[in-house]
Amino acid sequence: MPDPTVQISQGELVGTIEQTPNGPVHRFAGIPFAASPTRFAAPQPGPSWDGPRSAAEFGPSPVQTLEGPFSGTVPGMTPDRVSEDCLTLNVWRPANGGDNLPVLLWIYGGAFTIGSGSLESYDGARFAAEQNVVIVTVNYRIGAFGFLDLRDYGGDEIGAVTNAGLRDQLFAAQWVKENIAAFGGDSSRITVFGESAGAGSIIHLISAPGAKDAIARAIPQSPGVDFTQTPEVAGIIAGRLLAEIGVRTASELVEVPADRLLAAQEAVMMNSMAEYGAMIFHPVIDDDVVFTTPSIALARGDAAGIDLLIGSTADEMRLYPDPRANALGRDGLIDWTTQYLTNRMGGKTPPPDRSAALVDNYAKLGEGTNRSAGADQWAALTTDGGMRLPALRLADSHSAHNPRTYAYAFTWQSQNPNADLGAFHSIDIPFTFDTFDRAGWGEFVGIDDAGRAVGHALRSAWAAFAATGDPTSAVYGPWPAYETGHRTMKILGTPLEIVDDPLGTLRDWWDGLWDETARPPGFPV
Repeated sequence: MPDPTVQISQGELVGTIEQTPNGPVHRFAGIPFAASPTRFAAPQPGPSWDGPRSAAEFGPSPVQTLEGPFSGTVPGMTPDRVSEDCLTLNVWRPANGGDNLPVLLWIYGGAFTIGSGSLESYDGARFAAEQNVVIVTVNYRIGAFGFLDLRDYGGDEIGAVTNAGLRDQLFAAQWVKENIAAFGGDSSRITVFGESAGAGSIIHLISAPGAKDAIARAIPQSPGVDFTQTPEVAGIIAGRLLAEIGVRTASELVEVPADRLLAAQEAVMMNSMAEYGAMIFHPVIDDDVVFTTPSIALARGDAAGIDLLIGSTADEMRLYPDPRANALGRDGLIDWTTQYLTNRMGGKTPPPDRSAALVDNYAKLGEGTNRSAGADQWAALTTDGGMRLPALRLADSHSAHNPRTYAYAFTWQSQNPNADLGAFHSIDIPFTFDTFDRAGWGEFVGIDDAGRAVGHALRSAWAAFAATGDPTSAVYGPWPAYETGHRTMKILGTPLEIVDDPLGTLRDWWDGLWDETARPPGFPV
């Protein structure tokens, strides 16, 4: 069988063929959707070429540390090579899928400091073949290369922009809009989907100017909602980075070798964590791409033209246990909770009885189970306060402006006998791509037949949503829209079921305990 070819706006591409249990897939890898980027500058149109160009190999991943604090948290997160010349994407299409297929564009996570569209965890072949869709994965600049704000340090003089990583993502979506028909995709049915920092990117991206021209739908999986960087903090972080290197201006910084810049980034991250959290490189309000927080943007209808399917995992923060909590006792946990709530409420100290009530409620949740220790309580509390309930607030807001709003809870519990991780943050990655046999994911989650059925249900729903704006599937039945009267959610677990307001009790516990304009300490991944 000859290698597949496509003609795109830049020239001819020659891909490869992958075999899957559901038939052959054409893969086109390492496609330059933009030119080799100028450091800190906005992405520019990609190169053209004469004659056939091989798309057999993935391009290099964005510059990142290969042994940083987030690199080994879950399997399959380490790229094989990195470069600043990284703005490429990859396309998988069913070999016999036909034309005008739904398109899903994956934006990877990794705390905005690690990740790549070519990681084997995100191999799109099986998803494409099983669901008859086109899968695209994209690289974008991360860390200081993608999210350093140099406005206070002469950034304009060198053409530096804010939110370069977000701009890369939007530029890629626009490229897909222009070229995906050549791969059999429908340019009017492009869905962006992503997990963790990828989901955090998406909830900023969908309200950006021009987003709805390229993006029809969005699936943010486990977004950290309330972490938009302020210009003031972003300026402080930039100043610390320059000082760490020993330069004063952006024009000096642009000449610094990439490895030296990366080392300074890691040092500043460690030195700033206690004060500003782990995600100091993050989308920032710039009144150009990001005008406000996602909570405020969606509440005022800035993303009304984009359909939304949003959710989280039941035990997000069990991936990041804090054993110090085991020695705190009730009073110590109340102190931690008071500080946590103060951060979430923009510096306002909550009434003491609210902190105590939360601690007592989460203690009762763990009674009689193997999750009764202080670290278990703290993981559950921060899962709900930092992830699950903020995601539902976005669903509440968006549903007022777009009836095609849906919500889910991923509850399937890891069966790994060596660690009680539950439905931890990022567990849904191999379920999304059916990559349990890659990078040790199957062993890490303890996959079984019930879990594989959950994965098939998830992919079927994602594909249906990309096709129609409704995740109802022929195999798994109806999925009602989310609205604040019932807050209906799909439970992706065992069993698969539809439940009205499954987090209602938790919402009551947390009522009034956040400020949408505040930025709490950063979420880890």
